[in-house]
Amino acid sequence: MESLPQVHRRGGQDEASEGQTAPSVAPETPAPENPAPEPPAPEARVPEPLGQEIAALWGEYLDGCEVGPDDDFFALGGNSLIGIKIIDRVSRDYGVELSVRAFYLAQTPARVAGLIEQGRART
Repeated sequence: MESLPQVHRRGGQDEASEGQTAPSVAPETPAPENPAPEPPAPEARVPEPLGQEIAALWGEYLDGCEVGPDDDFFALGGNSLIGIKIIDRVSRDYGVELSVRAFYLAQTPARVAGLIEQGRART
């Protein structure tokens, strides 16, 4: 049975026992074929009532705190469980399926409202 070269840590680099340096960078992974839609830019304002509705919905799940359309989900104490609950509620109330990734990238009620508008436009 052939033995593999031993790898030793020296000065923060992996070195093979035969004097070869181990690669320090992982190979690049290809981009997904169907990436999630990017959240709308902050300047792309959505109809005010929808942004306010989404802010109020967030407030229901964030212990009743007052949420503005540009407030950050994570700064308000949002977490993955609350995020999933809001995504489910958006699906039921607005008929739009949001991916977890898109929701987390959006981060504000105004941007989530923009994603809802995009989803409505596609159907």
